[in-house]
Amino acid sequence: MGQHGNRDHEPPRELTVETLSTSPLRIQAAPLSRRFAAGLIDSIIVGLIWASLGIGFRQDLILTAHDYLWLASLAVVTFLYYFILEGNFSATIGKRLLKLVVLGKDGDPCSLAASVKRNLLRYLDWLPVFYVAAIAVIIVSSDRQRMGDLVARTIVTRTPEKDINPPPAPFLLH
Repeated sequence: MGQHGNRDHEPPRELTVETLSTSPLRIQAAPLSRRFAAGLIDSIIVGLIWASLGIGFRQDLILTAHDYLWLASLAVVTFLYYFILEGNFSATIGKRLLKLVVLGKDGDPCSLAASVKRNLLRYLDWLPVFYVAAIAVIIVSSDRQRMGDLVARTIVTRTPEKDINPPPAPFLLH
């Protein structure tokens, strides 16, 4: 099994975030199997978006100027999908279906700035072959972060359970 064993089944390191208004938040990295499944769902959705926009796959290996425009449009559509959903809702459709969320290391939802960082670096994750770099970095990272997460200081975790007994709101006016 290698040096790290089966990382999907070992408990990930827990991050504890102190807050002023609530008890400390305990954040654990999402299981690799859920991240993989969410990534697969998102890839299918992005592929359907490409298809609906008429962006198809090339069969030959000789690139022309038109092909570079085609590649740029694939990159822009992909970036916008992840950036908009994670920056506004802290989760893509795949993550939402698998009850995952992107949080900052401070426990706050993923910000637009963090979403830009983590998703611009998504293109490095694709190297040398579709997500091989991302998988390698996730496996060696103690918090199962890919390069974009490390730079943006984000972590993919399970969606927190809603507290059925939240603390009472403090009285602001006396």
